[in-house]
Amino acid sequence: MYMENIKIFGHGIKNKSVAERWKSRQWKDLACLFIEDNKQSENIKYLLEKYIDKVIDGIKICMKELQIEEGKIYLSECYKDYFSELEKQGFKVILVHNKKDFEKEVFGETTLVHNAETMLALSRSLSEEDYMPRKIVTITGDVKNPGIYEIPFGRSLREIIDEYGNGTKCEKEIKFVQVGGNTGAVFTEEELDTPFLYSNVMGNGTMLETAKIEAYNTDTCIVKWSFEKILENSKETCGKCVYCREGIYQLYRIIKDSTEGKGKDGDINLVFELCDTMKIGTLCDFGKSASNPLYTAINKFRDEFEKHIDRKICSTLSCISYANYFIDPKLCNGCGQCIHCPQKAIKGGENLIHVIDLDLCDKCGKCEEVCSAQAVKRYGTIKPQLPLEPVEVGSFNEGASGEKKGLGLGRRRRK
Repeated sequence: MYMENIKIFGHGIKNKSVAERWKSRQWKDLACLFIEDNKQSENIKYLLEKYIDKVIDGIKICMKELQIEEGKIYLSECYKDYFSELEKQGFKVILVHNKKDFEKEVFGETTLVHNAETMLALSRSLSEEDYMPRKIVTITGDVKNPGIYEIPFGRSLREIIDEYGNGTKCEKEIKFVQVGGNTGAVFTEEELDTPFLYSNVMGNGTMLETAKIEAYNTDTCIVKWSFEKILENSKETCGKCVYCREGIYQLYRIIKDSTEGKGKDGDINLVFELCDTMKIGTLCDFGKSASNPLYTAINKFRDEFEKHIDRKICSTLSCISYANYFIDPKLCNGCGQCIHCPQKAIKGGENLIHVIDLDLCDKCGKCEEVCSAQAVKRYGTIKPQLPLEPVEVGSFNEGASGEKKGLGLGRRRRK
């Protein structure tokens, strides 16, 4: 076999040509990574369950071609059940407890590091006559068929969601898609025809270390979603790099304020400044990409962020600071599931339409969780007409005994 005949690219972080990498220097040992954060995806587990023999074949081919004598396998602790099976293949297997700590040990000058999926691709490319490069990807979010799939490179994001994910759950339009896990970039609905290729994804600021596609429909508040992603990333920083540690914390505080009605003029520009500083000043790949979800979200949905900050409005009513709860009199069946309110803010009785006292309600959301009739809803700037006191189920006549929305056109003007 000749190196020039190997036409595959790495399936790890940066997708370099395998042949070019092999020729770049003299390698003494090989490190194959079965590393993954299974809180985000289980792609490595899928690979271990279905293709462990082919991955081992790929490792052996690589070592033989480069005349490497020692091969090591680094395995995430969450997959330690596969430890003995991998060890039987004659390789030293090292369990990884902390991903950041192991990187110092692995990435040496003469150590060739490959993702396990690259070794699978190597084995396939030499054994399959019509080999087609494909990527193991987790599809999740608002899709009908979430799961792990092997997707040929070049398919558009729209095709992937429609064909593999079977479209969105409730037939609502997709608002945006995130590619690449918690540090991945945001793609709008208009960008879903983007082909799934490393070059396209990396060009938008993510490196596909976590091969995951998350789809979200129009009910999703991009501001609250960005806050949750930054919160998750704040838990992953090692804290050693000031730009990463402090940068993520400041982004977290700014976006949290935006969801709570505390946003201020200049917050968006400050976010951009912090994101740019983190990309330049942080030392590791995580620090450089940790702000990607927020950075790309604001770039593509700036008007929604401005609405939260300037007008104190959340169009989806996901940010509870901008909404109030009410019980829809048309849906309430008087079952009493919500009556056990911690703040005693709900009035009602058997076969009576229940009513929320907004002066007592602390917006904990428990009533919304327990209501099987889905009668507990939210409103924003316009309060719906509701009964002032509990009335018999089915007796409420909107416009007759409900609260007035205002004095209307008949209001007298002061002179």
